[in-house]
Amino acid sequence: MSTTASAPGYTELMQRATALEGLLTREVDESERLRHLSDTAYDALCGAGLTHMLTPRALGGSELSYSDSLAIAERVARIDGSTGWCVMIAGAQHGGCGSLIAEDGCHEVFAQGLATNIAGQGIPRGVARAVEGGLMIRGDWSYGSGIYHANWIHSGCVLMAGGAPVLDAHGGPTVFITYVPRSAIEIKGNWEVMGLRGTGSFDYSLVDEVFVPTSRAYVYSKNTVERGGFQYSLGIVGLTAWGHTSFALGVGRHALDELAGLARGKGGPFGILADAPSFQEKFARSEAQYRAARALVYQAWNSLDESLAREIPATLEQIALIKLAFRYAHDVMSEVCTFAYHYGGGVALRASPLQRCYRDLHAGIQHVLLSDQIMQDCGKVLLGHVTPGAQFNLLGLT
Repeated sequence: MSTTASAPGYTELMQRATALEGLLTREVDESERLRHLSDTAYDALCGAGLTHMLTPRALGGSELSYSDSLAIAERVARIDGSTGWCVMIAGAQHGGCGSLIAEDGCHEVFAQGLATNIAGQGIPRGVARAVEGGLMIRGDWSYGSGIYHANWIHSGCVLMAGGAPVLDAHGGPTVFITYVPRSAIEIKGNWEVMGLRGTGSFDYSLVDEVFVPTSRAYVYSKNTVERGGFQYSLGIVGLTAWGHTSFALGVGRHALDELAGLARGKGGPFGILADAPSFQEKFARSEAQYRAARALVYQAWNSLDESLAREIPATLEQIALIKLAFRYAHDVMSEVCTFAYHYGGGVALRASPLQRCYRDLHAGIQHVLLSDQIMQDCGKVLLGHVTPGAQFNLLGLT
């Protein structure tokens, strides 16, 4: 599958993302009311090419580097957390599927070109059984972010035989990523949550057991690139760390910006908040935390991008560092948003962008990929205390 169209590059995509700030800001309340992105917001993101910035060029996407696409997704999340979350989900889903799925499956899933929108849940909550030509899958999945506008559904399934998981070479369960048309699933209307309300992260189920041909399924640890550059050899491990990190950085920056504007005009019995030396000191510390975490993120990803551009496989330490930055960024932005919420006073208590930053960030840190095991595994690698042949999978070291 190929295209002759020239997709926008980093500079143009960043300009488009910035230009959408007014429109996306106006749509935030409607998206929260609907519990998924409004059609207006979704169409604007697609029209700007932001949902396919990590899609391989062979499929019409921009195929940006991780660092460049991270900066753009971060910029969108700085406008609104839910919108940024949906952009990062689209980047990870389209980049992963577009680069790893077999050719026949790619022709099916990307038959609509850049109108293709994939969403779903890769954590293996479903089960699969092997049949001739593919898999029969069934299950119930949670947190299908962006699924309302999807036309293909990506789902993780554990391969079963004889009532037990089929084990892989590392002794763990064999997990497949599968793709089915939107028509095969039933979406639950149950996204009633504190934060990230506009992401439409509904639970969903397969209506019936569904056949998935081999061409539309691959082992979730796959890192053999079918199309696109060597950067896709990171597979789902790298793509998930990339996306969630951009969300955290964007929301943390938004919270500090909102607080700074509020502090300059917020008066009370003790005067303007921004005039208080104790607040100035605490704000400076929060800025230092934010900037240090962001520097760690881009140092890790820039180093990895340089290796991938030379087609040098990522080392275990490089993967550990992007995962460390991923988790640490969320820890720091939790502190930043809590600080902003506290000093925002009554403004943060009521419906406001500052309150939404606090809600969205603290919804995001509940994700299973942010478990304490991530930090523990990074510690093992950085200590040089891992067994030979160890590698990262989606949930940790094997």
